[in-house]
Amino acid sequence: MFDQIYALIKSFEKIIIIRHMNPDYDAYGSQFGLYYALKEAFPNKTILLDGDDNDSNFYNVKMDHLSEKDYENSLVILVDQSSLLMLKDENFRRASKMIIIDHHESTPDFGDVVLIRPNYSSASELVTEFLFTEGLPITEQSANALFIGIVGDSNRFLYSGTSANTFKMCEILIESGADIIADYKIMQKEETENQKRFKGFILSSFIIEGDVAYNIVSKEERSKYGIDAFFSSRGSVNLLSGIINTKAFVNFTETDDSKYYVEIRSKEIPVVNVAKAFGGGGHELACGTTIGSFGQISNIIKALNEEVNKSA
Repeated sequence: MFDQIYALIKSFEKIIIIRHMNPDYDAYGSQFGLYYALKEAFPNKTILLDGDDNDSNFYNVKMDHLSEKDYENSLVILVDQSSLLMLKDENFRRASKMIIIDHHESTPDFGDVVLIRPNYSSASELVTEFLFTEGLPITEQSANALFIGIVGDSNRFLYSGTSANTFKMCEILIESGADIIADYKIMQKEETENQKRFKGFILSSFIIEGDVAYNIVSKEERSKYGIDAFFSSRGSVNLLSGIINTKAFVNFTETDDSKYYVEIRSKEIPVVNVAKAFGGGGHELACGTTIGSFGQISNIIKALNEEVNKSA
């Protein structure tokens, strides 16, 4: 399948690389890593980036903010996602062809070439393997971006998707110029006083119901600390890990438009089926969704307790 992907890349003069909304390090890492490699390999092609933005953008690269018309006669490469619910828009449907490179549990009904490897630590690991296998140049910028993506999504090599292949790809990236000390410094951001105090709020207000620990953060509550929904959701869910006698933990964060971001985590029991049941997806032990109302929260907590106790 790598050969199919490479053949399509060679056949198009305009390539657009996209990823999911509210990007994390792996979304940016796989997008930037592929972008700089293709720019080096094909300097005469038009290679563009699209998507929303946040403070995880470690290169401070500006997106091209493309219109629907910009997608015409293009090849779109979607990295680190294969769910329509997680995409900014559906402009990709105007493209001539689409490639998906992802590592989430998913069976998308779109895309011309779909490469999904749920056993991989990250999309960045998969992109690295593609570039290396096809002999494409991994520039220093590509190497650093992909290394950050792998480290971010494997949680510093602690998650179960970490394998011997993960470390082989990291070896390739380091040999290609990735500066692991500098990359870790990029990821180890200093936090504001309000962010620290907000984390204190999370730790002092969580609820345990059955075998599930969870937080519900209203938009009014996070606004007291000047915290956006992304930081509240992705940036604080892991604070509830490691509580004795719990098997899963969840963060529910109300968005500015009164929906709720849901981030679900588990120590060792797969919980992705719960995320899928509520319109989301992800990895076996780390997944999420977005729900439309407060009333659905109790249903998710009930479903999670049932899921983690199936074999009890």
